[in-house]
Amino acid sequence: MRTVHTLLLPMLLLSGCAMLPAEQGNLYDMRRQAEDAYANSEDDRAEKLLVGLLRAVPNDAEAWFYLGNLYARTNRPEQATQAYQKALLLNGGDARAWHNMGVVRLREAWAAFIRAHDVSAPDNALHAKVETVISAMEKIPLEGLTRQARPAPSASPAAGGTTK
Repeated sequence: MRTVHTLLLPMLLLSGCAMLPAEQGNLYDMRRQAEDAYANSEDDRAEKLLVGLLRAVPNDAEAWFYLGNLYARTNRPEQATQAYQKALLLNGGDARAWHNMGVVRLREAWAAFIRAHDVSAPDNALHAKVETVISAMEKIPLEGLTRQARPAPSASPAAGGTTK
């Protein structure tokens, strides 16, 4: 009898995880609503919907990608990078996620070099090195990498070349 329970329990647990057609429909509706909220810049609503969708379907690479975009757009680079990394764990061939994660990291690097330049003394050797790096980075075709318009450390990649 004990063996029967041992065999039946995993089967019952697994069958409880299967989604009913109505639940799948709700997930499709949730995805559509999340996409609409994202497109309309309803960031709080889009975030809640995407997080809810990912609770139900944690292996949805596209939802992780859009959550990364949302976090980048709302100046949360660490969370954006984590979401892009999760998307890439699920779909390592997604060039958009690689690109957007690169943009987020470039903007963070830009802000760090600008800050290093601002706090280092002009006669310090590091000041000259940082100046060289900043000059090189200004040649990167990405919005916001100019000294006149210094981005916040977590500026949104969507403002300067991320893909959707």
